[in-house]
Amino acid sequence: MTGGSAPGATASSSDAVEAAALAPPSAPADAARSKRWIARLVILAVLVVVLGPMALDAGAGVWTGSLALGLAYSLTAVGVYITFRVLDFPDLTVDASFPAGAAMASVIITDSLSPWLSLPAAFVLGGLFGVLTGVAHIALRINSLLASILTVTAAFTINLRVQGSANVPLLGVDTIYTPFLDPVRNQLETWFGDTGVQIHRNVVTALVCGAVLIVAIVVLHLFFRTEVGIALRSTGANAQMSRAQGIDTRVYIIGGVALSNALIGVSGALVAQHQGFADVNSGAGLIIAGLAAVIIGEVLFAGPNTSVLRHLVAVSLGMIIYRAAIGVTLSTDVDLPLLPAWRLEPTDVRLATAVVVAALLAVPRVRTWWRSRERAT
Repeated sequence: MTGGSAPGATASSSDAVEAAALAPPSAPADAARSKRWIARLVILAVLVVVLGPMALDAGAGVWTGSLALGLAYSLTAVGVYITFRVLDFPDLTVDASFPAGAAMASVIITDSLSPWLSLPAAFVLGGLFGVLTGVAHIALRINSLLASILTVTAAFTINLRVQGSANVPLLGVDTIYTPFLDPVRNQLETWFGDTGVQIHRNVVTALVCGAVLIVAIVVLHLFFRTEVGIALRSTGANAQMSRAQGIDTRVYIIGGVALSNALIGVSGALVAQHQGFADVNSGAGLIIAGLAAVIIGEVLFAGPNTSVLRHLVAVSLGMIIYRAAIGVTLSTDVDLPLLPAWRLEPTDVRLATAVVVAALLAVPRVRTWWRSRERAT
């Protein structure tokens, strides 16, 4: 009897599932969905009212400059993503590895060597600083944040010795962007006239940094699909389980932190050659910008269960959006309804960034509270 009744029970259960799937949504579900869409529309309307006039007032120089800097800084966002998301390793070494890349660029360029050598040199020195942090954490059992602070403190002197002075100008020397300046300028002048001449440096930086970023993302995507890359991701996801599977998590933590800071070093070399100077303090507070880019990218372009490739692209786009927001607010007045117009000063950038990062970090908690409130009602 039991065997004979199974097909009927299966059929009835499948019919019930199909009927439930075809049934119209309940009224509470419709109401909750409507509330979410209303909230999104209100937020979108506020952003259009606040940012729309600012975006229109910003000229081509602001937008192309923000794009160029965003692409140059994107590898910093990728590096921060590797330590904070892939490895789950809070790391502040970014404040040391970024100026290290700029220092290597200044030394190589001022010594009349090929500026393209600055990228692998910056990769190596930034990676060494990451190794120092990882070894201090693993071998000496120092907290990761304290280990990175010690590395940043020591790296200031190292970067100063490498660079030779606190600030090295890179004007009037060949950089990785120099061979492309004249062809791009001539083409843009043909298309856009004087505006093309004004933005040609930004366009060249965007093209070169975009090419470097694409190569880095493709290589990282392929790397994270290898056995070593999977072991690295496993170390960050569950270190105890990884050790149970025979993975030496100590090696992968050191290697992951080194990879992260090596990429940040390359970003430092790209930015220094675009801005025309290398400064030993250029990495101060950069970790906040990196976190902002990671959070913006994840909120807008990637979910918790998306692939590593999508996350790498998302955090890069997050850095571009972050730099664009900074560039627009620095160049135009913020004119809010019923309030006097004001403009963000360069000295206010870090405070504004900290506020934005804190707000974005609070988004998941607010979302959870809102959903629990909807379920309760």
